[in-house]
Amino acid sequence: MDEIGSEMRAAVADPPPSRIDVDGLIRAEGRRRRQRAWVWSGTGVAAAVAAVVAGPALVAGGAAPGSALGPTGLPSTLPSPDVSLCAGVSPKPSGPQPPLQSYGTVRTRPVEAPAAGVVRLTGALREVLRIRLPADLRVESAQPGCTEPQFQYHPSYREYQAGGWLRQGRESGLFLLQIRPTARDEARPDCAHAGNPQDCTVVRHPDGTATVRSTQPAGPGRQQLTVLVLRPDGTSVFGITNNFRAGPDGSTITASAPLLTLDQLDELARSPGLTLYP
Repeated sequence: MDEIGSEMRAAVADPPPSRIDVDGLIRAEGRRRRQRAWVWSGTGVAAAVAAVVAGPALVAGGAAPGSALGPTGLPSTLPSPDVSLCAGVSPKPSGPQPPLQSYGTVRTRPVEAPAAGVVRLTGALREVLRIRLPADLRVESAQPGCTEPQFQYHPSYREYQAGGWLRQGRESGLFLLQIRPTARDEARPDCAHAGNPQDCTVVRHPDGTATVRSTQPAGPGRQQLTVLVLRPDGTSVFGITNNFRAGPDGSTITASAPLLTLDQLDELARSPGLTLYP
């Protein structure tokens, strides 16, 4: 079974007050709403998580106790430790492959080879998680055999993705990051690019980066947070977290609130090493 994909479909299948057509979220251009046909290598976990980006307003949740991030000051570049990959550079396709997504970008697409990009971005993500997450909060990879998250490159979408489950004691929640070149039609920070434009704010940071932050509904007590980071260098980083998991009979609350706040998710997504133009 497509675990994360099933959970995300269930989360948006019938959220009040509006109906969401998950299968209609695919867009060749603009990519705010897409459904993935790729799965992480060896897992059967689909990258359909982005389907959950569509949805009306979510009841805003407070910060989870003990989930404050660590030091906010980071060097302009992160160290490049030896990175051991625990999964393939690209995910194993499941079913017919989508066509190559083609859309105008604000900057010429990066020339870095995907294999090098996977190693570099994975090292940067693991390092920033070690620096910024408190000792009692960890990310459990969705990929069997991986003790830490690993990025993979999706050729059809020409983007990198890494994800898993945040865990703090008995509480948990989804954690996903996607990195891609900024599309021309989303270069201007705007709530039109948010998963839920009705519950959205745009935050501008001193370095010229802007973040589109959004909350979405997923049922009583179920909260979902998303950020779209638009870097001045032409990189977009999309992040998502929530406090529920889906099952055959509907979604189950896994934490009293998402284990990361919007501020914290924003900080992670803005980490210096998470760029396509190092």
